[in-house]
Amino acid sequence: MSRNTFPRAPRGFTIIELLAVVAIVSIMMAIILPKFRISEKTEVQLAGMQLAQDVDVARTRALSTREMVRVAFKTSTRTYGGYLDEDGNGTIAESDAEWQALRGFGVRELPARIQYSRGAAGAIPGDAGSGAVGFPDGRIEFDSRGLTMPMGTRGVVYLASQNDPYAVVAVQVTPSGNVRFWTHTQAGGWQ
Repeated sequence: MSRNTFPRAPRGFTIIELLAVVAIVSIMMAIILPKFRISEKTEVQLAGMQLAQDVDVARTRALSTREMVRVAFKTSTRTYGGYLDEDGNGTIAESDAEWQALRGFGVRELPARIQYSRGAAGAIPGDAGSGAVGFPDGRIEFDSRGLTMPMGTRGVVYLASQNDPYAVVAVQVTPSGNVRFWTHTQAGGWQ
């Protein structure tokens, strides 16, 4: 009987082979990962679409409950909140009970790199306001019919990236309560 009857133990990888695999994986990750990063423009657009949706939710709640609803913007804290006149007394104090009664979005903070601002963009067509939040006292109010209060109030809220002054969106609310979403392009202005 020969001494070589036992099978050999499996051979491992050399350090050179392991380093080659790590290098290849690292190069692939360096090429692929930047494609998954959200651009400033996309981040602003997503925040603007969320704001437009939240304003529409507030108006819909005013219509469905036949009560007054407010969306209040706090530029210093980069937040906005929705409130429903849950006791029907015709006033909103922006209390916890009122934002819970809205059953919508409560108080929402803007994403980390987004701010209330026009950035490098001018006003949207028809906006004569000069600020980032163009509503009286920084709030939108809807009556029980979903119309803005006081009657005929219109306004715009601008959101911009802190890193790209040309990444700007606008959410416009008409006196009838309709919400329009605008995107600023560096080449073509507002669309």
